[in-house]
Amino acid sequence: MADKVTPLKPVPDAGDLDDLWIDTGLGDGITTPTLLTVPVDKPRNFFRVHPDIKYRRHTEIYTHKPKGAIKPQYYIVAKPMRGLIKARPCVLVCCVYRDGSPRLWPISFPREGENDSEAWVSARAAAKIAIKQWVRIEWNGRAYDVRPAQEGYAPAPDLEKLPSWDELVKRGFGVHGIMRNETHSIYREYIGAPITAEDSATDLTDGTDAADDGATV
Repeated sequence: MADKVTPLKPVPDAGDLDDLWIDTGLGDGITTPTLLTVPVDKPRNFFRVHPDIKYRRHTEIYTHKPKGAIKPQYYIVAKPMRGLIKARPCVLVCCVYRDGSPRLWPISFPREGENDSEAWVSARAAAKIAIKQWVRIEWNGRAYDVRPAQEGYAPAPDLEKLPSWDELVKRGFGVHGIMRNETHSIYREYIGAPITAEDSATDLTDGTDAADDGATV
């Protein structure tokens, strides 16, 4: 004789699970991109440029190329430091990838009395085209070629989800990425001065917002 199976009694609230979950309105935190830092460099894939001029600001950038490093490091040079270090005028441009992630692209201009270069001219031309369509830039040895994406590559980016310009600059450069005075460790390295622990601490604790005195002029 087979054993008699006693059916399990249903738990009263087991069929109603909706009340167990918390809707944060912020996605699941795993597949939703979380913007912690913003890359500062030319775009490496198809991109768009933010059409609002508030997201394209003129400033001076010092490009630091540490020995053995693959990519250069960029520093915004604040007004008190301009003329003291060989920085270059540029326009800092907000680019956006298909997944909505932003990056800041420093596009150079010639210094006073200096000729413009094909590389800079072509970069500015590419950025202008990218305001209205998805493009990719490819280096040809002298300048950038522009490759438009195929139709249907992606819809226009949702720019409403981007942080403010000041927040992008803070996340892209941080406090150390703003060269405000002669105690900055990169400047002291540039002039061949000894770098002290106090100088390095000053880079990180000058108490000024990262977006001030930089890409806002």
